Amino acid sequence: MKTIYTIKAIEKDGAQPLLQNIGNIDDWHEKRSKIHQDWLNCIGGLPPLVKPEMKINSWEIFTDYYLINICYATVFEDWVPANLLVPKLQQVENLTSKSDVLFLLNCTNSKPFPAVIALHPTSDNGKDDICTTAGRKNRQYGLELVKRGYVVLAPDTITAGERVLPNDNPFQTATFDKKHPEWSAVAKMIIDHQQGISLLEELSIVDNTNIGAIGHSLGGYNSFFLAGIDRRVKAVVCSCGFSLFAQDPEQHRWGRREWFSHIPKISDYINEGIVPFEFTEIAALVAPTPLFMWMGQNDHIFPHWESAAKGLVELNTLYEWMETGERFTSLIGNSGHDFPSEIRQLAYSFLDQWLS
Repeated sequence: MKTIYTIKAIEKDGAQPLLQNIGNIDDWHEKRSKIHQDWLNCIGGLPPLVKPEMKINSWEIFTDYYLINICYATVFEDWVPANLLVPKLQQVENLTSKSDVLFLLNCTNSKPFPAVIALHPTSDNGKDDICTTAGRKNRQYGLELVKRGYVVLAPDTITAGERVLPNDNPFQTATFDKKHPEWSAVAKMIIDHQQGISLLEELSIVDNTNIGAIGHSLGGYNSFFLAGIDRRVKAVVCSCGFSLFAQDPEQHRWGRREWFSHIPKISDYINEGIVPFEFTEIAALVAPTPLFMWMGQNDHIFPHWESAAKGLVELNTLYEWMETGERFTSLIGNSGHDFPSEIRQLAYSFLDQWLS
């Protein structure tokens, strides 16, 4: 039976414990399957993936990495602009043609690298915010990870970077919502990112058994949304992206808004005084995949950190019950909506541990 939370109940008591009425692992798998289906129903479902395809647009060579601007195929004949960052190889001195770039990406003369799909926060510049030196302070995690020895795929989400439509402003989903009235931006982002994983799997330079996801804010929840759907993601880092319905001062944050509407159907539920799930359940879809969560107590975007902290306790309880407690790390500090250097270093060490 579908779990429905009344808004009054979650304001008073929070979400039900993840392990409530769960006696064994089969019970959990049954509950997980139900959460998974309810999530898909709410976001509008996910169409089948299409065959991986890539177009190479341009490239730059830096001291210790290459930055390749590409676009890759996704559903409904759409293409996702992305930056592909690759650690420098001694075997490849120069890139003078697309053939050289393809040789680099399919090089088998060296040990393949672990990879991450790096998902950007709410920035008009999209992917460039996290993988170029023009990016903001504490946001250049794509750039830092390629220098650490990872192949990094940094796509633009819909409405950001190179995907802002000619007559729209960044992060305006009205055009998308009109074209796909039964779908959602969240589902679109998940499927686009799944296609990114498929692309990484095709590259010989990538160790396709060690692909992770990392993101801050918008990119943070997109990372665990992706990992909850796709088991090919082997480790996840979410910075300042875990937010619950409970105690949220912005009631329609996840529903219909004048700018970026994540899941329009959510507002229909809220207008009836209910919500179809709590985000502890959506994050629980990731388990037992290694998951790193960070949040700040002075976060002005997600100021209701206390309820989210209780959600982290629930996630920890689930990982411990599954005897995989070492795979879950949660940190809370007095930072704002930020991804400070010391936290990034811990996050990178977490990825190193699980993607090697």
